[in-house]
Amino acid sequence: MQIAITGHTSGIGKALYDNLKVDNEVIGFARTTDRDINYPSRILKECKDCDIFINNAYDGWAQIDLLYALVYNKFKGKIISIGSISGDNIKHNIFPYAIHKGTLDDANAQLYHMGMKVTCIRPGYIDTPRVNHRTDIRKLDVKYVVEAVNWVISRPHRVKDITLSV
Repeated sequence: MQIAITGHTSGIGKALYDNLKVDNEVIGFARTTDRDINYPSRILKECKDCDIFINNAYDGWAQIDLLYALVYNKFKGKIISIGSISGDNIKHNIFPYAIHKGTLDDANAQLYHMGMKVTCIRPGYIDTPRVNHRTDIRKLDVKYVVEAVNWVISRPHRVKDITLSV
C-alpha cells in the first residue's frame, strides 16, 4: 500500500510515519524536508498514486487548503485528516488554532456528505513535544492516534470522524 503523510518528522506525524513504514511504502512531506504543505501542487504530483493520504501537518489554513486541493484534483484514495477537539471551543477564546481545526472538521463533514472517502480524527491533547510544557492536563499517548488511523485504513467502508479523549 502507498501512503502519503504530511508533518512526518515530529509528533503525531512521526509516530504515524514510523508505524506505517513497517508494512507500506510511505512518502513523507514536511517543512523540514523542503516539502511544505503550503505548496500543494508539489505534493499532489508525488502522491497521485497513493492509496491513503494522511493530512496531518498543521500550518494555519494550509491543512484545509490541501484537503480541498486533493479533492479538486480527484485523489482516489482515502484521506485521513488529523483534526482536534479544540475546534469545539471556538466560542470561548480567541485561539486561531481552534478556528482552523474547527474549519477542518466542517470541511471534512461537507466532503463526507458529498460521498468522498474522508475521515477526520479529532484527538484531545496528545503527549508530544508540542505540548510538553502543559503539565496541568491529562494527555493521550500518541499510540491511540496511530491505532485510530490504522483502524480507519483497514475499514472497507467510509468513516466520517473519530474523537479521541482522555
